[in-house]
Amino acid sequence: MEEIKTKNLKMILIGIGIVTFMSTLDSSIVTVALPVLSKALQTNMSLINWVVTMYLIVMSSTLMIFGKLGDKYGKIKYFKWGTMIFLVSSALCALSVSWLTLIISRSLQAIGAAMTMATSNGIIVEIFPDNKRGQALGWMGSFVSLGGIIGPSIGGILLNFFPWHIIFWLNVPIGIIAVIILLKYLPSELDKTFANDGFDLIGSILLLIGFTSLFVGILLSQQLGWSDWRILTLTIVGAILLVILYRYENRQTEPILPVALFKNKWFTMQLLACFMVFIVDFFFDVLAPFYLQNARGFSPLFSGFFLLIFPVVQLFIAPMSGNLADKHDPFKITLVGLAIISFGQIFYVISGLHNTIIIFAIGAALAGLGNGLFHSPNNVLVMSNVAEKDYGSAGSVYSLARTVGMVVGSAMSTTLLFGSMSMLKGTRVKSYISSNPQLFIDGMHLTFGLSCVISVILLIGIYLWHKQATKK
Repeated sequence: MEEIKTKNLKMILIGIGIVTFMSTLDSSIVTVALPVLSKALQTNMSLINWVVTMYLIVMSSTLMIFGKLGDKYGKIKYFKWGTMIFLVSSALCALSVSWLTLIISRSLQAIGAAMTMATSNGIIVEIFPDNKRGQALGWMGSFVSLGGIIGPSIGGILLNFFPWHIIFWLNVPIGIIAVIILLKYLPSELDKTFANDGFDLIGSILLLIGFTSLFVGILLSQQLGWSDWRILTLTIVGAILLVILYRYENRQTEPILPVALFKNKWFTMQLLACFMVFIVDFFFDVLAPFYLQNARGFSPLFSGFFLLIFPVVQLFIAPMSGNLADKHDPFKITLVGLAIISFGQIFYVISGLHNTIIIFAIGAALAGLGNGLFHSPNNVLVMSNVAEKDYGSAGSVYSLARTVGMVVGSAMSTTLLFGSMSMLKGTRVKSYISSNPQLFIDGMHLTFGLSCVISVILLIGIYLWHKQATKK
């Protein structure tokens, strides 16, 4: 078995990476197609927004469940089934003729994505030897971040030339290639299972309802505002249920939420760092298209290619970062990455209406460099601090932290942007005001300024925590 692993490591990584990339890509690529979908399916924007919202809700709410099932019955088995479900549902999305059929297909697609994302890191840690694990996890970090950040760019470029169906059909041929690779190079004989008695049904129900309620509240807050009683109710109910879940899981021998993992300070701190970095990343993801297209007047095609700077730089840096993490202290590499991410925010803050766009491009490149250096060793630190039997659960928690970070970052950046614009104007602002572009620039400066503060606080906090922890 060891000989098979060594011979096929690259192909296994490519197969898993392709599926992981597609799963993350589909959480963001649809965003730019919403106006087109609304017109094509003859529905309003508030309803069509559920095409994005439902995908995130279903995927996030089921990640932990599939992570646990993967540990119990086999991560490779669940990854392969998840890939097949994702492919079939992608075709169903492309064939949808109504809003309802598209939403149902997207929900099924999210289940397939959750099955793959919950088990991918666990498979990598189990299959790859210690001296190659960091580089492999570095590539996985690249695939995840690339999929999340590159979605709007790829979507915008494709929609310039093809009908909306292309964003779903795209998954099918690429996914078939991944399936062929997985079937040939990732045999089920490599699967490790850690069977146990029973399944935490009550915990699963609490988790599903709690996360669904919390996510619906957060995602709809961008449309209805945080003062809406429905948003407040959903968010509070979700938070209460998750607190109950945490207390309940503390008393279970086989919890769906591995609360014991959070007692590991290294695991928890690095997980928090990952969560916060994804929040900061999605400030850029949300604000950059406004800045490029609305404020500066660039075409969607130019903006799409411009937004590739961030993920392309990260794609080249992350494997090198993973290789460094195999040979040197991964924690120090994460600190360097965080420092560069913090510094890069300054270039967003000084970008305006009339200065050169190269300033904003430098910020995007530094963000890619910092993220490339951060995510690979961060992934190594998270996965290397858990027992083998918990790889699936730890991987699903890590994937959940990334997804929640994307959602919170998206909602938080929008809230802060329009909140800042409202404060500066003296009246409620809900969208970009074309007659007053400077108002947006001022709001953008305040919003990116806050993301810079968040990055710096995270950097200092983690450094001080590490310094204190190593003294003990």
